Amino acid sequence: MEITSLNALKILNANSNFTIEVILRTKQGEYRGSSPAGESNSMFEVSQFSTGIDKEIEEFNEFLGKLKGRKIESLNDIFTIEKELPKEFIGGPSLSLSYALLYGLSASLGKEPYQLFEKKAKVLPICKMIGGGMHASGLGMDIQEILVTTVSDQLPESIGGTLKVYKKVKELLEKTTSSFLGGVDPEGGFISALGNYESLSLVKKAVEDITKQEKLDIRMGVDFAASTFYKNGSYEYRRPLYGKGKIDRGEQVDLIKKLADEFDLYYIEDPVDQTLLEDYGEIMKSLKNSLIVGDDATATTTERLEKARGDINSTLIKPNQVGMLSKVKEYADLADKLGVVKVVSHRSEETSIPIIADLAVGLNAKYLKVGINRGERVEKINRLTEIS
Repeated sequence: MEITSLNALKILNANSNFTIEVILRTKQGEYRGSSPAGESNSMFEVSQFSTGIDKEIEEFNEFLGKLKGRKIESLNDIFTIEKELPKEFIGGPSLSLSYALLYGLSASLGKEPYQLFEKKAKVLPICKMIGGGMHASGLGMDIQEILVTTVSDQLPESIGGTLKVYKKVKELLEKTTSSFLGGVDPEGGFISALGNYESLSLVKKAVEDITKQEKLDIRMGVDFAASTFYKNGSYEYRRPLYGKGKIDRGEQVDLIKKLADEFDLYYIEDPVDQTLLEDYGEIMKSLKNSLIVGDDATATTTERLEKARGDINSTLIKPNQVGMLSKVKEYADLADKLGVVKVVSHRSEETSIPIIADLAVGLNAKYLKVGINRGERVEKINRLTEIS
């Protein structure tokens, strides 16, 4: 593949904020890459636009012009270009470029994007049911997400079962609270006025109802995003759990264990502040049958994953946290070496391209964390189905 032209422009993401898109033109066709952003961000992830999006696009286009005529014949050639990028472009610009090149390269080789990574995993979705925290503008739950997944090797029945739980959650919300009008957050999770405990109980009932009908092994999960309400050494809940609104580190660890027991939580993401890796480890030692998932604490950076060794048994992979496909692959390889379960994830401010589904499959991930509502989320699930 030879680059005929590359140019960057400003587009809207799914949360009506601006992001960047890169358009690659070759003799074979035109290919586009775009980078999402997150509402709830790790202190360890790269800035998406370090100098402001308009100035950055202008300067980035100058760099892209120098790549005209460049030949891309393998994934390593994309990685080489990433290494040549000036530091200020690492983030939204670099990832958008890499995605466009990945699509162009795979087309030129007559392959699918996931095939460039030489693996093909069976990936199942983890889908959001109810949203809270920063995803719900501080309304409803303090917990950022209540999630559902299935233990099944069959993708169609996994998607079908998860979707039925989602619709049951909506039905129960309509019956439970008159203020619920069917609204969803940026990732497709329902937003309601119910608190933490009431929301967990409602999703648990939905899971039990569908499990009886489908005879599927359906599991609940949570993303606490605990760093968003950790202040001055305490976790401050607007909607208290078990009667306490302000608790210390030890009480938070005990709270997670109690909730995991009561609601049979299989997936537990960011249950404590991102700087407190030893508290992740304390939870993992007690909950041996649960995935204790690092996101803010690891931020798709190998240095953070090395530090979390022995404290987590699962990690999210969010490519825009590190901004380079080469570093994403290094991270996935390290997770395999450490025996850490990989979960490729969407961001709250997604774009329409379904590339993370290909990455989940090609990086040999176990799960794809994604919404089951909103078009830009459904695109990713539909792409999983197409690949399978």
